Amino acid sequence: SRPMNDPKALLLLIAMTLSITPLEAQVSGGDLTDGVWAGNAGSDEFYWEFRSDDQELSGLVHWVSDGKKETELPVDRIAWEAPRLELHMDATGVTYRGTVDLAGDRIDGQLFYGEDPGPEMELLRTEPDRVAGLHARPLDAPDYSYSRPEALPDGWETADSEDLGISHETVAGLVNAISSGDAGVIHSLLLVLDGKLVVEEYFHGYEREDLHRLASVTKSVSSLLVGQAIDAGSLPGVEARVLEFFPELERPTDDRWQAETLYHLLTMTMGLDWPPGDGPHGTGPEFFQGILDREVVHEPGTHWAYQSANINLLAGVLKQATGLHADRFAEEYLFGPMGITEYDWSFMATDGYPLMDGSLQLRPRDMAKLGMLLRDEGRWEEKQVVSADWVRQSVTRHIATDGPAEYGYLWWLGEFPPGNAGTPLAFANGHGSQFIVWVPDRDMVLAVTGGNEDNGKHFSILEIVLASTSP
Repeated sequence: SRPMNDPKALLLLIAMTLSITPLEAQVSGGDLTDGVWAGNAGSDEFYWEFRSDDQELSGLVHWVSDGKKETELPVDRIAWEAPRLELHMDATGVTYRGTVDLAGDRIDGQLFYGEDPGPEMELLRTEPDRVAGLHARPLDAPDYSYSRPEALPDGWETADSEDLGISHETVAGLVNAISSGDAGVIHSLLLVLDGKLVVEEYFHGYEREDLHRLASVTKSVSSLLVGQAIDAGSLPGVEARVLEFFPELERPTDDRWQAETLYHLLTMTMGLDWPPGDGPHGTGPEFFQGILDREVVHEPGTHWAYQSANINLLAGVLKQATGLHADRFAEEYLFGPMGITEYDWSFMATDGYPLMDGSLQLRPRDMAKLGMLLRDEGRWEEKQVVSADWVRQSVTRHIATDGPAEYGYLWWLGEFPPGNAGTPLAFANGHGSQFIVWVPDRDMVLAVTGGNEDNGKHFSILEIVLASTSP
């Protein structure tokens, strides 16, 4: 899976492509809504799909790479006066303007970024069932039939879902909901009950061995590493001052930095003067210096603000405290003991420092293992990988957020759906429907990957699973 932190770059990728080669047309004639309209950008393929409802057109752009559907982007506004077509994708600021030749199954057009012209792009109509990965399950696949997850030498005990209270029909309903698009773009769904893997399903061309971007689930993994470093005595505790770990950098001119601790970093309560929004992504000494240069505008510990940039300081903290870069520390002390042999943490790494806020890639079965650390208070296969105390503190409410959830040590806490009647859960939450979820009342762990960055369906899969499996 492409290790992108911001898949809104879906169409911006096209702008950087110097030559665009269209696919071979495979549909003849028909309406604009017949088939899908395809264009290539390197190894990536983009498919515009149009639908008509009460004489109004709506549309989606599907991004497919190497037979896997990465994500989809809604077309927010369509102007169609034959033969002229204009498509607006507001999330990216991209407009496509073209001339449609329905009889010739082609659209000759150009991309625009605001009013700045981008590359020309020819689209050819094709049959959607010919596009590998476009659909959650191949259209010619037989009706879904439940099968118990395969037992592999990776530490997982598997079981039949019905033996643990979830019928095969319920699982089929989940798969069908994903196949119909009710949950948007889901790449994998794994469900663990009573510590046993009972559901393992993959969609849109993804397979078991594929590494998948975790986005901000990486933050929660970073929290586990901090806990391990504290357990080992390499870090004195969450009360340690952040500045102690950056002796080679220039001291902040703002004296209030002296009060900043690891606790404030782990709870998103540093109170720095970042502008609204999630801010920049980066790592390495130069980036760390840029964070230390920020002014403290709220007393540390009093104001929660989701800011990914700050979390990357943990790359410097772990290296200074343990002598190992975070990925190597994880390999030795977290991944290794849990049998996690495949990972990638290289995207945007700088001078050996990994990006701690969102670039780790893991396989879904290994994501679910990390969820088991919450269930079993830091144990995996009877090994105490992280201390029980750290796990408890990580999923303890430390501060309210600006939404219905609460925050622990880089783990989210709340009820789903929000409100007093919701199901309590602790979860790692990554952009686009990347989740590791622990549902204590149901003894359930979920691991989910997806591509729901811009379609409004980020949490839909949780709604569907929790509603379907409700006792």
